[in-house]
Amino acid sequence: MTLNHWVEGSSPSEVTMQHVLLLLFLCSSFLPLRAQVFHLEPKDFLKSIEENPRAQVLDLRDPPDYSFKHIPGAVNIQPTDAFFLEEVRNQLSASDTLFIYCRIGNTKEVSRLLLDNGYRVICNLKGGSVAWDTWLEKERRRERKARRP
Repeated sequence: MTLNHWVEGSSPSEVTMQHVLLLLFLCSSFLPLRAQVFHLEPKDFLKSIEENPRAQVLDLRDPPDYSFKHIPGAVNIQPTDAFFLEEVRNQLSASDTLFIYCRIGNTKEVSRLLLDNGYRVICNLKGGSVAWDTWLEKERRRERKARRP
């Protein structure tokens, strides 16, 4: 009996392809989700946070910088702390999207560490808090200009 008998009107190569696709589909449901890091411009970073009711924001900057100014709702945890991962796990769920930022957007090592420890979707603020502040100032100027008669 050939594979052709199992799927009426299909050639053996079509049947083989159908079986391969079915097998891939079934196996993919048992595989963990692929981890991803997205590097977002400030506008898209803010939009994504606003659209995600379970957004978690992690500020990686020094405490004085965080105290001076930070994104509302951000948690400040230092990647250089000995208990960094423990603090992150205690305060931020691995099942939700994690939004991270530092001063200049160089979060590659922290992203890798978080991905290796259960976090699956990370959104990095491209350009960090420096880009964020610059973007906010441009938006404020644009709004003031739009309000002028």
